[in-house]
Amino acid sequence: MQIQVNLLPGGKKKAKSAASKSLNLGAAFSGLGDKIKDPWLLGAAAAVVVSVSTVGLLFVTQQASATEVERRLDKAVRDSTRLTNVLEARRKVTAERDSVMRQVQIIRTIDDNRYVWAHLLDEISTALPQYTWLVSVEQTSKPTLPPGAEPAAPVAAKGSAAARADAKAANTPAGKSAAAKAAAAPQDSIVIHQPVAFRVIGQTVDMQALTQFMKDLEASPFVKNVMLMKSEIVVVDTKDITQFSIEAEYEVAPKELLTTEALVVPVR
Repeated sequence: MQIQVNLLPGGKKKAKSAASKSLNLGAAFSGLGDKIKDPWLLGAAAAVVVSVSTVGLLFVTQQASATEVERRLDKAVRDSTRLTNVLEARRKVTAERDSVMRQVQIIRTIDDNRYVWAHLLDEISTALPQYTWLVSVEQTSKPTLPPGAEPAAPVAAKGSAAARADAKAANTPAGKSAAAKAAAAPQDSIVIHQPVAFRVIGQTVDMQALTQFMKDLEASPFVKNVMLMKSEIVVVDTKDITQFSIEAEYEVAPKELLTTEALVVPVR
């Protein structure tokens, strides 16, 4: 027979307290198990877990989308800045090109129109038959304007019938197309060959000479649309003669019929 002596005071109490704690934890877990068996509590817990997961997933997705949008925005801003500089340079080059083309057109207009009346008077003199003389040669069309000084088109008064008609025509597909073409075309165009019409008044003693004069004028490469406007008998120095009035227009002759020579100016 063995006898055990407990030399540590309070040892039995500690063992009893440990045993009681283990019993309390077991009871708590058994109570929690009983509560977890409740379906409403399980559904609520699952809903909380799903909500938290969904919010986290949406947060991550939105962050990625925001990052991508910021990257694309920065790229668009850089491209816009670069294209703005390119468009500005293109606008300057286009303005310089238009200015040079305008100057070339002005020079060409002056060069092409400086011999108009020289050609006309030479052709009239060459076609003039015998026993026929001229009284006057005058221009009937509007005076030739300086290059680049074409008058602007008249603008209808606001609220007038013409203005309303212009607005109605501008809203049609044809009007919009014409407006687009006008916007695309140069705003400061120059008419190189302006129309020139003239009248020749003369006298003759032979009607056949008048007919031949008109035929020769029409055959000229510089004259077109020859028409007899008036013919009447007048008395000059007690003699009956025929006075006539002819109207015609200047025509640009083909370049192959024109001969040009270089102007040589001696330098002293």
